[in-house]
Amino acid sequence: MTSKIIPIPIDDPLELLRRCGGYYECPKDASGKRLGPLAGYAGKYETSNGNKLQFVGDVYVNFAKAERHGDVLWHFANNLWTDSLEVDDLTGFVGAPEGGKALAVTLATLTGGQYIFPEKKVTAVATINSREESEMVFDRHEPEPGTLWYLSEDVINNMSTPDKIDELMKQYQARLVGIICFLNRSVHDDFYTLKSGQKLPIISVVRKQFGQYRQDAPEVAADIAAGNVVWKPKNEWAKFESAMAKAK
Repeated sequence: MTSKIIPIPIDDPLELLRRCGGYYECPKDASGKRLGPLAGYAGKYETSNGNKLQFVGDVYVNFAKAERHGDVLWHFANNLWTDSLEVDDLTGFVGAPEGGKALAVTLATLTGGQYIFPEKKVTAVATINSREESEMVFDRHEPEPGTLWYLSEDVINNMSTPDKIDELMKQYQARLVGIICFLNRSVHDDFYTLKSGQKLPIISVVRKQFGQYRQDAPEVAADIAAGNVVWKPKNEWAKFESAMAKAK
């Protein structure tokens, strides 16, 4: 039995992810008209009336597709981890739900470190134009006092998770020492400064920014009005696959 559907290594990590079925880029015609749906992103912005709406964009990275293939996941973990990342007394990797879990446990296996993760506790249910809201709590296992951890995520952009995890870790007298991820599409290159003032290094397989838009931006307003958006991409991935297939 084998899961090797893709020859490894492939020089372009995004191409490897695409071959796993986890990369979407909205097809467009010669005039720039979208031939497929926009993707709703996890990041949100606040409107003038206090509502919080999701950003949208033309590209979506679905790392869950890579997680299905152990050899691909192992390849990415090996790509990330080098001796230069070793930290004295490093305990292991805390996986941010849900995208960072598989990468964190693979890194822990690779390095001989520990693996833990917080769980999401829903605080507001999803609506037609917005994802659910939640807070993170340690339930299954938690960090011990004085321990040091890398935060593992699949994709980082709006940097909402590191500060949440940092505050949660401090409740247990534990500390983050860095952020490790597959894709860094944020405005932050090599470091992110937490609200506490601590500077965390960012280590990624891919460093690439993709555009994102407010829902009232002129670049996407017509598609928003027409309902040409997939708000929960991972739950409705078939719509992206169909759009890309038709555009070939």
